[in-house]
Amino acid sequence: MDRRMNKREQSTKPAKPPLAPFLLKALPLLILVLGVEYYIGQRFLIGGDDQVDRCLPDKWVYLIDTYNKDIWRGDLMAFRAERMEPYFKDGHVIVKIAAGVTGDSVHVDPQHTTVNGKPVIDGLPLAKKLNKPVAQFKRHETIPLAAYWVTGQTDKSFDSRYWGYVYDHQVIGRAYALF
Repeated sequence: MDRRMNKREQSTKPAKPPLAPFLLKALPLLILVLGVEYYIGQRFLIGGDDQVDRCLPDKWVYLIDTYNKDIWRGDLMAFRAERMEPYFKDGHVIVKIAAGVTGDSVHVDPQHTTVNGKPVIDGLPLAKKLNKPVAQFKRHETIPLAAYWVTGQTDKSFDSRYWGYVYDHQVIGRAYALF
C-alpha cells in the first residue's frame, strides 16, 4: 500500500517542463540585455568632482558621452589632462566649459579673459600660487585647428588661462551635469 501511495503522490505532482525550450526562449533575451549593457557601458561614463573648490560650483556628478565628441562653444566637455601639473596629473579626467573653439579670438590680461570680445572669466588669481608673473599668462591669439579654450565658472578655476588649449586627442566626450 505504501508503494501505491507513493506512486499516486508522484503521479499528482506536476511534471517539470523540459529545460531546452526555456533556454531557447531565454537566450535571445539574455543576449539582447547583455548587448544593451555593453553598448551603454562603452558609450557612457559617470564621473564625480570631489574637489573642495570646484570650478563648476553647482555641478559635481557628470554623465560623459564618449561617442559625442562634437563640441560647440558653451558645451561641457570631458578631457584627459595634459600640462596641468601641479593641480592635475596627466591623464586625469577633467570637465570644463568649452569657452572657445577653433578660429575664435582669445585675449587674456590681468583683469579679464575674453573670447571673441565677450568676457569669459576675470583675473589671474592663481598666477601667484603658481609662482609665475601675471605677465607670463597675457596673450592675444586665435585658437588653432582642433583645439578648445576651456574655463570654469569661478575665478580660481585652473583652466586654459594658465596652461593653454585642450586638443582633439585629449577629448573624451561631451559631458552633462546630473547633479
